Amino acid sequence: MWNSRIARANKRCLHRLLCAAVGLLTAVGLASVASASVLAKVDGQAVHQLTVDVMLQLAQQQDASRTKAAVLEEIISNRSLVRAAEKRFAGLDLQAGAKRVGFDPAVAADDQLAAALRSAYLQPLEAGLKALPGASLQGKVSAEYPVTEKDWKKLLGAEDKLIVEYRWNEAQLKTAQQIVVLRSSLAPGGVITLADVYQRQNVQGRVELFARNQAFVRQQAMLYLSQRYVQDWAEQRFGSAAVADLRQALGEQNQVSALLALHGIGADIDAESPVLNSLAKQVKTAEIQTYYRQHKEEFKRIATIRARHIRVADQASAERIVQEARRGQDFAALARQWSIAPDAASGGDLGEIRHQGKLSWLQELAMMQEPGQVSPPFRAAVGPQEPAYWEVLLVSQRQDGYQPADSEAVRYLASRAIAQEKAVQQIRVLQRRARQAAKVDYLTAGSTT
Repeated sequence: MWNSRIARANKRCLHRLLCAAVGLLTAVGLASVASASVLAKVDGQAVHQLTVDVMLQLAQQQDASRTKAAVLEEIISNRSLVRAAEKRFAGLDLQAGAKRVGFDPAVAADDQLAAALRSAYLQPLEAGLKALPGASLQGKVSAEYPVTEKDWKKLLGAEDKLIVEYRWNEAQLKTAQQIVVLRSSLAPGGVITLADVYQRQNVQGRVELFARNQAFVRQQAMLYLSQRYVQDWAEQRFGSAAVADLRQALGEQNQVSALLALHGIGADIDAESPVLNSLAKQVKTAEIQTYYRQHKEEFKRIATIRARHIRVADQASAERIVQEARRGQDFAALARQWSIAPDAASGGDLGEIRHQGKLSWLQELAMMQEPGQVSPPFRAAVGPQEPAYWEVLLVSQRQDGYQPADSEAVRYLASRAIAQEKAVQQIRVLQRRARQAAKVDYLTAGSTT
């Protein structure tokens, strides 16, 4: 219940933040979005038509109702918010997403840029490839050079050398920069080196390089070349400034997501949030009690149950008993007839089980069953030297209650919920102030400055 509430709250928070950003659009009096190479300037920095077009297509893949005006305002809002966050949270790393999976942030940005352009312009990109010699990207490769055994040995040492860490040092990187993998006019400086390949890998990719996997080296070099082809195609068609703006806007979108996650918005509910942790520690007891009174249903739990069980020595017997009980035979009578538990004579009566203190494995299992429904067989958790047995359960009564207002569970859950509300308010204030402080010029049709 609690997890689903947080998930719904996160979704509502994201929606409110987006609506707030779009609402600011009306406040500045934007009636329409001009069809031009530059649509707006944020503190003098251009927002290009390419950026809006690509990000609109990406947005409409998730929500077909998204409009160009809304996407433009979101780009502007993101740009102003990132700048404000960098000042407000000095030293904050908003590139953590790429680093978590082991990629250099610049490499992750290149990958995202190429993927976005492919998504928006797949057909003309494919047409361009078909026009190349051989109708493929290979037509842009002027030469290829397999990495020789001598090169590998110079770079990594003997093949049986102990690998302590899958990372190259500065000397190895300098060596790898001299090892050319292929030549192409699309590559920076006309070549792709082994160092270029290495720098685009996470730890799994580096493992392949330490394994001296030649096929992997070539595959990754061609993948890098394909990204260069996409970027070169876009720069030829839209200009390098427009492509750079798109790259920046995609990065800012990621940074805003990281900023929201830092505030516990849109993140995995179990993810660590320094801001939420700090705010939760500041929540006062009176606030917790007020939240408890206003949201008491969130703290509902099973208070007591009455249950019976049947214990048998094998699964087949357990399944047969389940079938008989579900056909209507008396559960207590079946327990007296078949159960091997000490309480068989009482019909397997477990009595009243209260949700307090440390419960046994069987009691916890009973707490999880629906009243009036015969459970499936459960194999008991026994030690390796203990004989196995199976349990069948029937809960006859269940009474719900509430977690005590002064319990640790209430304190923790309520303080987190209150902290999240405060975090949402904090980020909304930052977003509004950042947007209001930014100097935004919306350009008319035909403008290119």
